[in-house]
Amino acid sequence: MSPLSLLLTVAVLVWVVQRQFVGRFVSTRRTLTLPLVLGVLGLFAIAQAHVEWTTAALGWIAVDLVITVALGVVRGYAINLSLRGGYLYQRGGVPTLVLWVLSIGARVLVAVLANGTPAGPAVEASLLLTFGISLGVQGLVLLARVQADGRPLAPAGTRRANRSPSTLSG
Repeated sequence: MSPLSLLLTVAVLVWVVQRQFVGRFVSTRRTLTLPLVLGVLGLFAIAQAHVEWTTAALGWIAVDLVITVALGVVRGYAINLSLRGGYLYQRGGVPTLVLWVLSIGARVLVAVLANGTPAGPAVEASLLLTFGISLGVQGLVLLARVQADGRPLAPAGTRRANRSPSTLSG
């Protein structure tokens, strides 16, 4: 992976994690947009990579995907849903932060263990795809929770609640 690709991936990761802690009204449309973009970019990166797709490489990627999907599910449940200004609001807390640290650590561990093996380049090339899948799974779990919750969603274009005590209801 080129230094620029790595820098962009880290920047997106920091932005995504930061967004989850600022909190915002739930938006069903925005929840899956970034994962889809990352997935497409990840598939493009894989297609452009000069990688030997061996059974070992596919095995490492499968292990990575199992871990990333499992942690995405748990992160989707860790996001707090509350009412703000009468609408459903989402915000991550300490459990979400711990799960992000575990997610990043697991991805780094898989990459380090695969590095130096014939599977290393394939694992490296799949970074954006696995990141997109992880965020997508997290988003799908969150959307299932939102649908089951039944509380009202803010109108499109509403990003954050006014944080004055008079508008906070949950």
